[in-house]
Amino acid sequence: MSRTSPLPTGRGALSPAELATFTATVALLAILSDAFFGHMLAWENDPYWTYWITKTFLIATVFGLGTAWLGVGVGRGAVITAVHTIVLTVYYWSLSPIGLPSHPDWLDLEHTWLTGLPIHFGVIYLGYLAALWLWRRRTTEGTAIPAGFATAVLAVGAGMVVLSGVLEALAIDEFQGVTWYVVRLLIAVPFVMAWVGLAGRDFASALAGAIVLTAILASYSHFLGPVGLPDIPLRIFEAQAPGATVHWLGYRQEALIATPITLLITLAGLILLSRMTGGQWRPASRRAWLGLGVGAVVLVLAGALIAPGVGPDADRATVTASGAVTVERGAWFSGNADAGTGELRLAVVNRNPRVTPLPPHDTVDLTATIRRPNGPTYSIRATQPMVDDPMGRFTTWWGVGMDVWHHGRSGIGAPQVPPMHSQVAVFALGELSRDGQQIATGVPIHAMTLPDGTAELDVGDPQAPPIPGLEDGHLRIAFAQAGVESHTGKPQRYLFGLLALIAALALAAAGLRGTRNPDRA
Repeated sequence: MSRTSPLPTGRGALSPAELATFTATVALLAILSDAFFGHMLAWENDPYWTYWITKTFLIATVFGLGTAWLGVGVGRGAVITAVHTIVLTVYYWSLSPIGLPSHPDWLDLEHTWLTGLPIHFGVIYLGYLAALWLWRRRTTEGTAIPAGFATAVLAVGAGMVVLSGVLEALAIDEFQGVTWYVVRLLIAVPFVMAWVGLAGRDFASALAGAIVLTAILASYSHFLGPVGLPDIPLRIFEAQAPGATVHWLGYRQEALIATPITLLITLAGLILLSRMTGGQWRPASRRAWLGLGVGAVVLVLAGALIAPGVGPDADRATVTASGAVTVERGAWFSGNADAGTGELRLAVVNRNPRVTPLPPHDTVDLTATIRRPNGPTYSIRATQPMVDDPMGRFTTWWGVGMDVWHHGRSGIGAPQVPPMHSQVAVFALGELSRDGQQIATGVPIHAMTLPDGTAELDVGDPQAPPIPGLEDGHLRIAFAQAGVESHTGKPQRYLFGLLALIAALALAAAGLRGTRNPDRA
């Protein structure tokens, strides 16, 4: 058994080397907590890789300076986290959109000041508490590697990956692909080696390690690891490239099915490794078991409760309009319009929360008929979401945006249109017919609801050539009245993500109470 060094507290307590190590640990665990609890479980979105890199450096800067000035401790960490949360929120509210350089998109009020403040505080503080827990368990004296340690790590790591993968495949009724298993083995083995060296070999270490490893694997799957890679059979001795028919799993498959399986299997694996390598086994108290049991039951019940509402079609809407319309006359945004009549039916599903062109794609089903007095009748049909703007000017939300701001100086859409908040907005490619005869295919189509209960439909693009067969080269139609029926799984995802975050924070706080001088194997 080796001695542990309690973490000194107070101003100026850490050496430069200790400060650098502690700061790096906080930054890595905090950004992982943000990815898993915040962006995967609660928001189910992808701010893109530049966000992760920028935010990691921001965490390191704020916590490095804050720790150097204030010292370390649960209360000091909360103060530094509060400062970081304000700085982060101001940065993404005023200074930078997310999605750079691929799909720049400014965060809205909800994801910054409303839900962003509490969630970002919680996930970053969780990373700080986890780093503090690890720091308090660190050793000051190295010990010899137990005989067979590396072999045991490899065996347990491979067993965890294979068993969790098989169980997940059976649960979601889909084989993830060979690459899925190889990548997770590459993650699990070095993580287990590092974790045992940092946190020890007892039940507390196994439980914390299972949570952290599960967060790493689940976040990798959500942001970087679609399933189905590569196509079978594998390329072994042939030069021709194999296929890569890959796609992303949905929230219910990832968060409510795969993640719990991974957590249980990794916990069992780390417990087994501890016993195999001679770790000291100190069973948790009855109070600790009660707390763990209550937390597990709450999360299981919450998952079962929200599961029906977070399926692949959870975020959907139907927009209908019928009656009087105005049709723009002349050039784009000329201000001149003719009266007419028309009908619009738009059914959409917002299915892709990631910055990626890979499926599943958003679904769009748009049908419209426009009649001009003493003029032709136009029919518009669109079922193909515009995953990317053809000219790379702005994000299209991969086809469907719900509860979004665009136009104006947002950088999305047309700057000639005032800033617009839409309950439903769509970019798609479609077909245009005149008096029953098709005159154009693959034309850009934009539809949006307006805050006053109306809707607009644009056929064509202000920066694209005019559409042949149209008097004005485009159609811009305003519907006098539109109805919207929508459903969203957002509240359910928020509920589950917040409950999981609260449970993790409670577990970290409880673990810190008894880790100043733990026994280590």
